[in-house]
Amino acid sequence: MKPFFPRLTCLIFAMTAPLAAADSLYLELSARGEKIDLGLSVVGADRGVAEAPALAAEIARTLKSDLAVTGLFTLIEGGPVYDGRGGQAALGGPRFMAALHETNTGRAVVTKTYALGEGARRAAHLWADEIVRYFTGQAGSAASRVVFVNDATGKKEVCVIDADGEGFRRLTNDRSIALFPKLSPDGSQILFTSFRDGAPAIHVMNADGTSRRVLCRYPGLNAAAAWTPDGRSIVATLSLDREPNLHVVDLQGRVLQDLTRSAAADTAPTVSPDGLRVAFTSDRPGTPQIYTVDMTGANIRRVVTGGLCDSPQWSPLGHLVAFTMLEKRYFDLWTLEVATGKTARLTFGEGDNENAAWSPDGRRLAFTTTRRGKPELWTMGADGSNPRPLAALPGRSFTPHWGR
Repeated sequence: MKPFFPRLTCLIFAMTAPLAAADSLYLELSARGEKIDLGLSVVGADRGVAEAPALAAEIARTLKSDLAVTGLFTLIEGGPVYDGRGGQAALGGPRFMAALHETNTGRAVVTKTYALGEGARRAAHLWADEIVRYFTGQAGSAASRVVFVNDATGKKEVCVIDADGEGFRRLTNDRSIALFPKLSPDGSQILFTSFRDGAPAIHVMNADGTSRRVLCRYPGLNAAAAWTPDGRSIVATLSLDREPNLHVVDLQGRVLQDLTRSAAADTAPTVSPDGLRVAFTSDRPGTPQIYTVDMTGANIRRVVTGGLCDSPQWSPLGHLVAFTMLEKRYFDLWTLEVATGKTARLTFGEGDNENAAWSPDGRRLAFTTTRRGKPELWTMGADGSNPRPLAALPGRSFTPHWGR
């Protein structure tokens, strides 16, 4: 039975201090079909403050885009304007004040105030995530980021972009090869593989590219690492002068545990959100396939039977693992239902589609695709719906990871 969504009004103020009131952005939500109708009107501002109209326009544009991409809402232009009674701005700097009201009673069910110190877009992202949280019980991913590798400089560098395709930034300038960047669970650090000093090593740096250091530089291969959910350790692919296997490593680079001890190559780990299991790629049967292992190193088993498989990524909700599989000519994206072993295909040969990365709320996926020629970053719903480019970027883009 589909849940019932009450008829609501969302009153959003874009304000710059000191103000007493502002025009509003009105959102009328009602349950019709599979989506919620949202009637949008203008975000207003105090015309006596020079920067206020531009901030208001940026908030309105960003919020509309954020809500549209969720797939939860039908956006309707030209909604009625709420009169704004009770809306007041705080003193002490620019503020964006927002409230979600019940239409019939006028009762505010969600109220938020955001400082604009991090920009109008950031405030709009956070408010969009709160609207999604109210209706689904889980915050959206508008305020999240995607890290990835891009070669516009002629070399592969670590880059980051906001989830709406804005705010592109290059974080390394090594003039070398960087691979497999991963945001930490709290979004504060990035883990990646670097060939800057010749041999592959695992590096970690702050999310803004500062305070970089080498974490693993053991003899042989150091590559393809993943964070554990608590952010206190990683699972890394290390050969230690043997075949590449999986090892738990702390943030000082000490090997704490061997997870696999195979004569084959075990790589591309991804840790379940409860921290109890790891999915990975192994060529034990002669071709790359997807396996899982307990964090104790026990219960290794193959979980996908098919063509060449690689790049598993565990959903933040824990019930699915996305992976890449080559059957005929192209790589495509699939999901594995962990409890049942059932697989579902998400892409269908529109070029190569690889390296799926879950949004923090588990509702969408970022991935690379060659459907328009060069490898680009795209996003789609968790069921493969609504595929769309994330951004038009120079060069080629690879191996995205989506995080806070």
